[in-house]
Amino acid sequence: MVLLALAAGWGPGGWAPAVAADASVAPRAREWRINELTYIRLAAREAGHEAPNAHPAIVTPELVRRALASVTTVVRDRAEALFSQDELEDWVGVLVQAFAAATPGQDVELLSTARRHGNFLSTPYGVTARLFIDDQGLNLIVHDARLDFFHAYRATKVLPRLEHGSRTQAGPSTVASAQARVKRADWLVFPLQPVVAAPAPAAAPALGPGSAVSPAPARRDERFYEEQEQRLRGLQRLRDQGLITDEEFQRKRQEVLQLL
Repeated sequence: MVLLALAAGWGPGGWAPAVAADASVAPRAREWRINELTYIRLAAREAGHEAPNAHPAIVTPELVRRALASVTTVVRDRAEALFSQDELEDWVGVLVQAFAAATPGQDVELLSTARRHGNFLSTPYGVTARLFIDDQGLNLIVHDARLDFFHAYRATKVLPRLEHGSRTQAGPSTVASAQARVKRADWLVFPLQPVVAAPAPAAAPALGPGSAVSPAPARRDERFYEEQEQRLRGLQRLRDQGLITDEEFQRKRQEVLQLL
């Protein structure tokens, strides 16, 4: 796999690459640097929790982007998007790669820094979060929704000690999404499959003795099948690129096919 390595600086529109070069990334890379103050990395899963993560996981960038774009937080008594669309565009694809490279014993940690109020003179703020996929769906635990550290970092070039959210201890942030289940004020869980409401069933005819009722097939919309196709194509691509083994490929492929 080839990623873009950037030598970046903060300009009027945000991080602007000064030099770009191709850099080879190992299949089990532990960290992806998007820019100087934005990274995605694999970290050991928190101890003391019985159920492992459902990693490696194959998800589509569009599914993850749609989920994270729906998240809001409260800033000065006003709700605003946790992430901007440009911000998500920068690293959602890398986040999908991280889920595919992670083991059941690893979480994904995120630091995303951006100017968030449409003003090139505004101070960049960071978002720190922990993400993982389990049998409930895509989990997002946010520790800092608006971390003010940029000026201190610019003076020292040293990142502060960052917290990325915890399963056991609630953080200071509050997040919400109409697409997610709220597990805690700082913790959202997004179902990985779209829920399609079925129409009210018609009244069943009277049945005679010995009659049997066949279960109605589950209803699927076009978007559902498109997402499964994208997951299968992404799974094959990751196998071809050496990011997952043949055994992982076959296991995950069967999981997708069982949904159809």
